[in-house]
Amino acid sequence: MAVSVPPTPVPTAPGALPLLGHGLKLLCDPLGFMTSLNELGPLVRMRGPAFTPDVYLVNSPELLHQVLVADARSYSQARITAGIGSQFGVSLVMDMSFDGLTLFASHLRHRRAVQPAFHPFRIAARTPAIRKAAQEAVAGWAPGATIRVDKEMARLAYRVNARAVCGDTPALDRVNAELAALSSRTTTGMYWRLALPALAHVRHVPGTGRFLRALSGLRTAVAASLVHHRSQGAAGDDVLSQLLRARYPDTDEPLDDQQIIADTLFLLWAATHGLKDVLPHVFYELALHPDIEQRMHEEIDSVLQGQPVQAEDPPALDYTRRVVKETLRLHPAPWMLGRRALVPVRLGTAELPAGTELAYCTYAVHRNPAVHPDPLRFDPDRWLPDRARSLARCSDIAFGAGVRKCIGDALTMNQILTAVATIAARWQLRTVPGHRYRPRARIVISPGPLPMTCHPRARRPDENPALTRSVSPADMRGSEGHPH
Repeated sequence: MAVSVPPTPVPTAPGALPLLGHGLKLLCDPLGFMTSLNELGPLVRMRGPAFTPDVYLVNSPELLHQVLVADARSYSQARITAGIGSQFGVSLVMDMSFDGLTLFASHLRHRRAVQPAFHPFRIAARTPAIRKAAQEAVAGWAPGATIRVDKEMARLAYRVNARAVCGDTPALDRVNAELAALSSRTTTGMYWRLALPALAHVRHVPGTGRFLRALSGLRTAVAASLVHHRSQGAAGDDVLSQLLRARYPDTDEPLDDQQIIADTLFLLWAATHGLKDVLPHVFYELALHPDIEQRMHEEIDSVLQGQPVQAEDPPALDYTRRVVKETLRLHPAPWMLGRRALVPVRLGTAELPAGTELAYCTYAVHRNPAVHPDPLRFDPDRWLPDRARSLARCSDIAFGAGVRKCIGDALTMNQILTAVATIAARWQLRTVPGHRYRPRARIVISPGPLPMTCHPRARRPDENPALTRSVSPADMRGSEGHPH
């Protein structure tokens, strides 16, 4: 006869203050506070500020798999996630709603309609454009010069994603500029909305005016791009053209313009931060670990053979990919997301009522020694297939998991690999003596100001420019800036 395990009390995080709950700890030291809760157990209760519900933090991969994958139908988007998505309009990041369908089925219906925009073939076809943007980004670097890597990679991210998402359009420069303006206002314009979604549409919240103007400007630029692509028959391989061609598989209906713009706005914002906040961390970690950097350089030299990155190269960069994955483990861009229970649920030995707010901290899970042994060690080989297979499911949640896993994960990984290979083939970056690394955790984790010095890489003794591989005509066209 099965023996039921009685529900046990969920431990409460220490340090809650009257009226503020744990809000002050989350404001002053969010990453340190969240990581400290790993030792309290797989589920920990955090006190919310006055008039807001408590939040249950899910710390274990096993419970995360239950929430994100096995029982995904029992959960909706949480308060903190809705606080972001509501700014852009109802899109994949939020709960879609179609007549006669549950939230889960509605999300799945919409995801299936937009998924072709992220087909691996289309992602690979954008590699030359990413490479060209990275080459342009480093063209002005000089030996021994000090650059702000965080700013350089941000400009690269704006250029890459404006083109990848909106394609060649007369409004491309405007999309780029408005995306940069919006990204620079992310923290001041959205952070309080994340904490208190009730403030999402209150115009006097700090940062609201400039943020909303930037969002409106980007929306106008995206709308102009949509009109242009429709007039050209939506023939491009960019995401916006693909959304124009998208159809719901059950009815063959197209997406309406409002939906296309909402999806495009969020994809632009998310893809940009997935690149601009991760790339600086890659070069920061390489500077701290020259042995790993050397091994990565050897792979890049072997794969590229002195040629620019081509579409088939990123999949061949096995060690470089592990370097990026290890960077994402230690420095994930989105650091906290959540779910809300639609029905009573049981997590471990805890029984939680419908409406319970749950959160999970990617940063804390990735640094939990019970999940990743020696978690602070930068070790790309922990992602070797044999070692990675020993990890519990949902131990790696840099892009989420389950049906709500980031739809642009492969696109972002291709962008990072192409940019890293292009830059690292020519340059080494070194941290400035005395610089103190101070990451900032608000909507995403950014590296903060990151000055580094540029050092050109020496040519390999065995490298013969005459012995280069052939370049396809299509790739040559890509290097000139023309899309495939």
